[in-house]
Amino acid sequence: MIIFLILLSIMNGYISLESPLLGIFFMGVSSMITWRRFRSIKFLLSLLLLTALVITAVFLLPENVEEKQLDHITVTGYKYYKDGIAHTVTHEEGAYDMFLNDSVKVPIGKKCSGFFETSVPGEERNFIKNNERLALRINDMDGRIYHETIDAASCKDTSITFGMRISDMRDKYISKMLSNSEFEYAYDILTLSIGNKSYITSEFFDALQKLGIYHLYVISGTHVAFLSGILFFVLQRLRITINVIKVIMIICLLFFLTLNFFSPSVLRAVMMAILLIITSFFREKPYLTVISTTAIIQILYNPWVMYHAGFQLSYITTYLIILSRPYWQKTGPFTQLMGITAIAEVSTLAVVLQQFNVVSLSGLIMNFFFVPLFSFIIFPMVIIYNFMSFTIFPVFADEIYHSVFTMLKDMIFFIADLFRHRFSVKSPNAVWLIILITLSYMIMKEICLLNLKRIGVYSVLFIFSIIFINRLSWYDYTVTMVDVGQGDSFIVEDHKNNATVLIDTGGKFYPEESQYPLSEKTVLPYLKESGIDRLDMMVLSHMDLDHTGEAAHILQKKQVDYVYLNPGDPAFKDWYMSEDVVNYEGQFINAMDTKVMNIGGIEITKLFPMEEVESEDSNQHSLVMKVNTGEFSFLFTGDTDIEMENRLMETYGRLEADVLKLAHHGSNTSTGGAFIENTKFRYALVSAGVDNSYGHPHPEVIDRLGPVQVFDTSRHGMVRFNIRGGKMCVEAKLAPELSHCIKKELN
Repeated sequence: MIIFLILLSIMNGYISLESPLLGIFFMGVSSMITWRRFRSIKFLLSLLLLTALVITAVFLLPENVEEKQLDHITVTGYKYYKDGIAHTVTHEEGAYDMFLNDSVKVPIGKKCSGFFETSVPGEERNFIKNNERLALRINDMDGRIYHETIDAASCKDTSITFGMRISDMRDKYISKMLSNSEFEYAYDILTLSIGNKSYITSEFFDALQKLGIYHLYVISGTHVAFLSGILFFVLQRLRITINVIKVIMIICLLFFLTLNFFSPSVLRAVMMAILLIITSFFREKPYLTVISTTAIIQILYNPWVMYHAGFQLSYITTYLIILSRPYWQKTGPFTQLMGITAIAEVSTLAVVLQQFNVVSLSGLIMNFFFVPLFSFIIFPMVIIYNFMSFTIFPVFADEIYHSVFTMLKDMIFFIADLFRHRFSVKSPNAVWLIILITLSYMIMKEICLLNLKRIGVYSVLFIFSIIFINRLSWYDYTVTMVDVGQGDSFIVEDHKNNATVLIDTGGKFYPEESQYPLSEKTVLPYLKESGIDRLDMMVLSHMDLDHTGEAAHILQKKQVDYVYLNPGDPAFKDWYMSEDVVNYEGQFINAMDTKVMNIGGIEITKLFPMEEVESEDSNQHSLVMKVNTGEFSFLFTGDTDIEMENRLMETYGRLEADVLKLAHHGSNTSTGGAFIENTKFRYALVSAGVDNSYGHPHPEVIDRLGPVQVFDTSRHGMVRFNIRGGKMCVEAKLAPELSHCIKKELN
């Protein structure tokens, strides 16, 4: 119990640094547990002192991630993907992932000389939880290396370490496993054997997450427990003494751990299993102490692991299953399975909401079905496959495995697409988290007591809390300029009417990850963390890639009721006929036929073009729109040029808005002197990429603006305008010192 309380104190330190209010709540809970158990002021104060020390230590943790130029690297292992591999390399004390443009596989243990430039993810530029620097630290890496190729002549042999030998053994194991079959299921077997998530396609990953069964497809405590059970059963049938069985199991678990490359979930499960086996030699079985010890060891080895969602979820689930164990000891197997599965699902609700902003409607039911399926069919097949790979692998087995895993995947995809399983939930603040955690505890308590009536009451309260989190807002409207690099994307939200409009989507790809959609790291996570699953309207100002490159992908990922655009754009036809857009089930609105639209309380007025434009330049077909959000207005100008601005002024005369989106990312071909003189606005927005090759925004344009305050994504990151009545507050992700509020000026 003492080790458990020490772990709680360490966790409280991490929590308090992220959220002081939440930290105070958990310190109060921990103090209550400590006092009830030991009745010692000295011990209680010692634990509080430990929490204070952890807060200080975590605050002072150095990130130690910076870009460097290396003169040599040593290959220590590989990371495996369906379409290739990445090398894991070291240089002095640093560890890196190295991606080569060719398919050369440099042998483990080679020390290669040359010029290697490391790449480190930049600071997150949007108001989202994504933190690639933290992800590097969690994985104990110092950066990535993107390199053309390595000349074999520049490499020489070096001393082979124990870790390299393990990597080489793992590489040979993978090659052997994949050599048995040309079917795709071989990758599924590997995923279930060594926990390599890279083999899971994005589509299948989405399906697993929808059903809430992703944990079954990667190595976790479930796999370790099943493997231990099978091993124990087989050894027992061989009439081996119990003490020898335990020793053999410890050796096998350590071997299994080396194959799984010390992943956090496997390390936790294997260490816990080994310690439990060791303690079984004695009378007492201190489960809490064993689990807490494994957690503390992992934290001491890598202090960043505490931020890993898998670490948090696995330990919370394990603790609460262990603590609820006395309630299930006298019940039947079915009741035990149902109860433990329910506890596992409910115990992680608050963490899942905080980490992933989703709530699953079917996770509990799906686990009731898939846990037995995997336990009694899939896992045994994986073990048998491993055994046959190193003995005899008959041809008919290949066909059987292909059929079974094909049916499994088809079933998962079918159920995933059958109905909506998950809903996005706005990031809860500390107060809501405390409420949700308290309700989760009450639900788990009543599950243990098998009180169905109270389970229902607390579950309804939990659901209503989620609804309130999503619907309640201090503001009436929010207008957000998303940092999508060299491109445009704006999100307009009407909180009172629960309406959302997306204006442009940004460009298509990151340069170093050419097949990874840009919106998956910008627009989509922001929408999810804002609790937005549905867009009332997508507005495409014109068809240039930096404005519409992610439109098709977002149409696939989100329900979009209407798409407002100019079909006269010369690039419209090719975009409209693309495969991803053809399947869109919503409605297109021709901007040339519809001038004014009201989406909730958001009023969009198209000012230009008034008629079809005779030009092959997509920019000259740009929609110019005035968007009214209550008492404040925004003028969006697409990629218009000075000629179009002159025609706009001829039609409307003087234009007024509180915020002007500078045309063409601040290019000197737009926002001319005459246009500035004939418009009135308080803020100017520039959406441009950092160090972009165009030099946007051009200095002469900024000079023309004079005293107008400019917000530029290349310098300030995401910029957000929160509006309530006649008050508007501005905040910039990378420039918090610029945050301020204004009141609407009366004319």
